[in-house]
Amino acid sequence: MTRILTLMVVVSCVVGFMHMTTAQPAPSASSIEETTQAIQGTLDAQEAAWNRGDIPGFMAGYVNSESLRFASGNTVTTGWKSTLERYQSRYTDRKIMGTLAFTDIKIMPLSSDYAEVFGRFLLSRDKETGDSTGLFTLLMKKTDKGWLVLHDHTSSAAE
Repeated sequence: MTRILTLMVVVSCVVGFMHMTTAQPAPSASSIEETTQAIQGTLDAQEAAWNRGDIPGFMAGYVNSESLRFASGNTVTTGWKSTLERYQSRYTDRKIMGTLAFTDIKIMPLSSDYAEVFGRFLLSRDKETGDSTGLFTLLMKKTDKGWLVLHDHTSSAAE
C-alpha cells in the first residue's frame, strides 16, 4: 500500500512539474494591445488587397503552408496554393469580387503565438451581382512574417 501511495505522489509531482514548465504567463495589457493592433493590421492589409483586385496580396495574410485550412460552403480546402486557386476560380473579376469590408471584429489572444478572431465580412457589389455577407472565425498564428491566418471558417448568410 505504501509503495502505491509513494508512486501516486511521485506521478502527481511529475505531472505538476510538467504543467508548471509548459504553462504560459497571462499576457500583459500592453502585449494584448500590440497583438490586437498587429492582427488588425493583417486584416486591414487583406481588405486593401482585395479592394484593389489583388487576390495573391489578400492571400499574403494566410500562412503559406500545407497546414492552412479554409472551410466554407460545406467544403474544406487545405494548403495555401489550393486556397489561392479556390479564391481565383470563385472570384474571376472585379464585379464578382466587389468591395470587401470586415466589421464587428473581436480579437482574442489565446497565447503569445495564437489568437482567435471573430467577425463579419461584407462584399458590396452592384445590384445585378448582389451583396454577400457572412461570419468568419480565424485562428491566427504569430510568424516571422507577422500574424497570419492558419485556419479560416467562413460562412455566408446564403449558406
